[in-house]
Amino acid sequence: MRKQAVWTCAAIAALLATQILWAEPHLKSIKVAVTNPTNENRPAENIVLSIPELKKIAPDFYAGSQIVTASDASTVSEDATVLHPTELPSQVDDLDGDFKPDELAFQIDLKPHQTRIVTITWGPVDRIFRLREDYESQTNAIFSKKIDGVGWESKRDAFRLYFDKRNAIDLYGKPRPSLQLDRYATPGYIYHNNSPDGRDIYLVGDALGVGAPAGLVNGTAEHIADVDDRSWRIVSTGPVRAIIELSYKGWKIAGKSVDIQDRITQWAGERGFLQTIQSNNAGDLVFATGLTQQQNIPELRSSATDDPAWLAMWGEQVVEGGNKAVSPILRGTNLGLAIIMAPGAEAAANKDSKNYLLTFPLKNGVASWYSLAAWDQEGANDPIAVTAAREPRDYVARAADIDDVTSQDQLLAYVNMVAGRLKTPATVKILSTVEEVQSAPPDSLHPIGSRTYKQAIDLLQKEIDRTAAHWEPVISAAPPPSVGRSAGDGFFTDGNNQTGEWKSQPGFFWTGAFLTAELWKMYSRTHDEKYRRWARLWTSSLVGKESEQNHDTGFLYFYSSVPGFQLTGDTKLRDSALRGADHLVEMFNPVTQLIPAWNANGDDSIIDTMMNLQLLWWASHETGNSKYRDVALKHALRAADWFIRNDGSVIQSVHYNPGDNRQEFQLSGSGKNEAFVFPNHAKLGERVFYHTHQGYSWETSWSRGTAWALYGFAAAYRETKDPKLLQTAQKIANYIINELPEDGVPWYDFCDEGVMYRNRDTSAAAITAGGLLQLAVLTQDAQKAQAYRSQAERITHSLIDRYLTPTYQGDATPPGVLRHGSGTHPADGMLIYGQYYLLETLMQLDSAQTEDPPGAQ
Repeated sequence: MRKQAVWTCAAIAALLATQILWAEPHLKSIKVAVTNPTNENRPAENIVLSIPELKKIAPDFYAGSQIVTASDASTVSEDATVLHPTELPSQVDDLDGDFKPDELAFQIDLKPHQTRIVTITWGPVDRIFRLREDYESQTNAIFSKKIDGVGWESKRDAFRLYFDKRNAIDLYGKPRPSLQLDRYATPGYIYHNNSPDGRDIYLVGDALGVGAPAGLVNGTAEHIADVDDRSWRIVSTGPVRAIIELSYKGWKIAGKSVDIQDRITQWAGERGFLQTIQSNNAGDLVFATGLTQQQNIPELRSSATDDPAWLAMWGEQVVEGGNKAVSPILRGTNLGLAIIMAPGAEAAANKDSKNYLLTFPLKNGVASWYSLAAWDQEGANDPIAVTAAREPRDYVARAADIDDVTSQDQLLAYVNMVAGRLKTPATVKILSTVEEVQSAPPDSLHPIGSRTYKQAIDLLQKEIDRTAAHWEPVISAAPPPSVGRSAGDGFFTDGNNQTGEWKSQPGFFWTGAFLTAELWKMYSRTHDEKYRRWARLWTSSLVGKESEQNHDTGFLYFYSSVPGFQLTGDTKLRDSALRGADHLVEMFNPVTQLIPAWNANGDDSIIDTMMNLQLLWWASHETGNSKYRDVALKHALRAADWFIRNDGSVIQSVHYNPGDNRQEFQLSGSGKNEAFVFPNHAKLGERVFYHTHQGYSWETSWSRGTAWALYGFAAAYRETKDPKLLQTAQKIANYIINELPEDGVPWYDFCDEGVMYRNRDTSAAAITAGGLLQLAVLTQDAQKAQAYRSQAERITHSLIDRYLTPTYQGDATPPGVLRHGSGTHPADGMLIYGQYYLLETLMQLDSAQTEDPPGAQ
């Protein structure tokens, strides 16, 4: 009988020192509900959130280092089940110039009456900007004497305001969607000339142009001309909106001296801009805005009862291109213009000799209106790249788009759409009362209770029995010679979280030995002959194909032929395992000191191979031949140098010069197999570049790959006692511990924390727990050893209580399903290797449960 553990005060103190078992999350969030209250589609609805209001909820909200994502869920609970929300470009603006953020702006697509949950996530810049896209500018604003004042634009069209006594608004049309104001401001460039991109298409004359503000005096619109001072400020530009602020001091109008502030806002993708004027001393001055009257172009107006009121024009009012600002009207093309007042503006229809007008008073010192332009040539020269396009001749030009405005009816429909948005904007409700972290899967949040290791093993045994019995006829019907890595039935990797059913795959892939490994484990535990029979059945499909595999030869034969030989003494299985080890030795490249991932003389290795070294450690012990150990040690030492960052995070894939100075590399893994030309001057055996097949990005740390590294380096130290390998394993372990969420089950990628992909990966958790258990035994420092073991136990208990079915009252999923593994995001389900490594870890914990803890006296 094993003796019960005797805990000394020192051991208890060491355990207590490890009870803060998870790190503070790096990324936090606020949930917001955005609702379309109408029965109309609302693409790219404009949303603005007050940053001071967000800071009331989260005082540490880091404006400028944020990501905005949205799901199609309408409630927070539904949102928690969404695996891959959509990233929305966002922008932080300082409106008053005090260098403090005031507003967070973004756009979101809304279906009729749809509510979408938006998550605003923030955190350190070294996290956020590994995840966040580089948002392309969709708006711009400039001030330039070259264009006679200020200009603002989206990619649809551009406007400028003559910032002098004319104080009128002009228009640039764009056949090609792009930002063009900077070009127009280039010295020597003539923006009246015809261009495939766009040009000045409008004749303002001495009228207001497109929606400039004015005062109404004796029935005439008086421009903001006679002022003591006029100034401008570009508040912001970026991926979401551009804002310009204009100030007029001492405007002499109707016997008054009026101060005006005019804010112009241009949102991405829109044909128009919102203009808001404000004055504290305008008194009873009546204001006006309007459109320049053009010959034979009639005015179009809202009815007297419509709110908001609007004014529009449609017809041939585009000037020809040329070196002169004044040119004849271009026939055969139409331009639509419109002004829509803010709801409740009490605007009246009017006109003078030059303008069609809307006149209105200020209400509480403020008035707003939206001005727009729609040219029927808009987007007509939009270049679209086709697949693998390398030069302009490989592009096509868009001839029509679904939202083109090419008729008066379409213009009026667009005006009504804008009016509807102004009158009934989307509603925004902040749902969070405190800052939050992204939730774990909802079905893991209310566990039934705490299980023992034996109870969890019993649940896994039920799943193993169910799987083997179901799939035995399939594998029995597939003659072993017909089965290969990508051919033959009877193997699987992924399963369904709810039904517990496995998805059939062609061939044994790299995962084909994990069910076999479970069966051998159960045979060693129970000595039940059915497990031996099942294990031999599946193993027989692998034997004889060792030389056909890649680096995953280790996974395939260390978990099938090796335990089969150890438990049965069958020398055919010993020979199979040794053939697999010999194949890995043959693949080893002495120039790089690495086993390539996919074939001999390959140009990349991946961190996963650290697990495949187990076959080499075994072969070295079994044969006494040091060649296996030597290859494995060299690979491990080089991997420690090339794959592990200083903070303990892990790179998945490293490409190198394998000895032939190649300039073209193969990007393989995760279904890819494509050539990649990468000119380089790397020396023989040196790195060229690194990336990831499965992590979020090349600069993040994929959690399963990190777990492979922890487990693999711990095993490598156990076999070699090389101190560098222990240090490497401990560095990885410390990184993992500092990154684990509250329940100990990592996100798919440690750097993501559920922002872009909300996948937990229980397979990574199970592998991590196994690696930490090994490290606890290997670490001499008693306190560190206990910390590693405590973490391994915490992770394992979370897996068996929260993720191993049944996990909640009424759970209808068959018992023993380890939910929420993620092979490649955003896939979410049971994974055969997750099942195996949990079983392996549980059996180790169960067998050692009554033994002394590491370091106990």
